[in-house]
Amino acid sequence: MKVYIKLVCVLCIGALWRTTANMAFCYLFWITTLAWVVRYIIRAKVKGGLFVLLGITCNALVTSLNKGVMPSVGIPSTFHPAAPIWNVSGKGQWLLLADHAALYGFSIGDIFLIAGFLMFLIGTEYRLHLTPTKKGSMVEDS
Repeated sequence: MKVYIKLVCVLCIGALWRTTANMAFCYLFWITTLAWVVRYIIRAKVKGGLFVLLGITCNALVTSLNKGVMPSVGIPSTFHPAAPIWNVSGKGQWLLLADHAALYGFSIGDIFLIAGFLMFLIGTEYRLHLTPTKKGSMVEDS
């Protein structure tokens, strides 16, 4: 039950930050997310956890350095972002970590997050297929 309460709190803080682009919500969101993810990765020894942590850290760093917004590079100025947390002017600090049109609107941090989640899913699927089952269990042999 505690996990669900933490998840709801993080999601609410994230929603507040995304709708207001407030620096306080930005810091609060990234600090709570990092604290929660680091504790889970260390405790569960998750495959791909380092990539997830790198992705979160990259995104947290670039948004924190740019006053709570994620800069976007190479995206046309006629594009209207869905939320105030994106800046399509192409200006800001540490633009290497920003969202890039060349990466289909993703950032380096997003690529790390996707890679980490894929490693986790593939590792989980691989472990499930290697887990022996008892004869007569609910899982059918194929």
